Amino acid sequence: MRGKTHCTIGVLVGIQVSLIFKIPISLFNIIVSAIFSILPDLDEPNSLISDFFLNKNISKFIYKALIYFINIIIFFTSLKINNNFYLSSIITFITIVIIEAKLTHMFLRKLFLSLIFLLLAICLYLIKSRVYFIFFTLILSLFPWFKHRSISHSIFSTVLMFFLLKQIELIYSISNLSFFGTVGYASHIFLGDLFTKQGVPLLYPLSNKKLSLCSFRVGSFFSNLLEILFIVILIYIIIYSIIKI
Repeated sequence: MRGKTHCTIGVLVGIQVSLIFKIPISLFNIIVSAIFSILPDLDEPNSLISDFFLNKNISKFIYKALIYFINIIIFFTSLKINNNFYLSSIITFITIVIIEAKLTHMFLRKLFLSLIFLLLAICLYLIKSRVYFIFFTLILSLFPWFKHRSISHSIFSTVLMFFLLKQIELIYSISNLSFFGTVGYASHIFLGDLFTKQGVPLLYPLSNKKLSLCSFRVGSFFSNLLEILFIVILIYIIIYSIIKI
């Protein structure tokens, strides 16, 4: 399922569940539902949530600048060693081809995303923030390195997310953070990717087997049409619930 669909469903489900359980909802709660509904895809460098934390154009610019910088360093280092322009050029060309094959933009993007959360965790530690908040950011720093649709798309990660958010909620008195965060996170898995052809490993790490309730291919015309239909149905249910109240 596409990122924008996950986000929309997360917000709509958050609103609907708040109506069912009569829990007051605010703009902050809606934002929490939206962010956590796309958070599981932090294990995908090209996802909407990855772009939220690190713009793709910025990471591409940094990647190109880094390659050029490495290229210059290799050339002048080689030139200083052998004092031969042509030989240094050949050495630089061969070396940079090897480096570019290993140091890809996606690898560097994962590294940058991970560093963002690691730096945040360090900052939280320096200001003597509570351990649960630090632990939460450290977990997010690991997400980019997980295989796509593995532990981040499991029941275990959903329960862990609720536990951490609940501790943060109690410590900082953030009303209903764990409720809307978990609802948004769960909507991604149980009302989204579970209905795609690839499926999700709900019992990971106990089992790697991916469960799928449908065989819709993400991005296909039929799948996109069904996503729109599902959103329309959710909006209808919300309107109906409001009228009944």
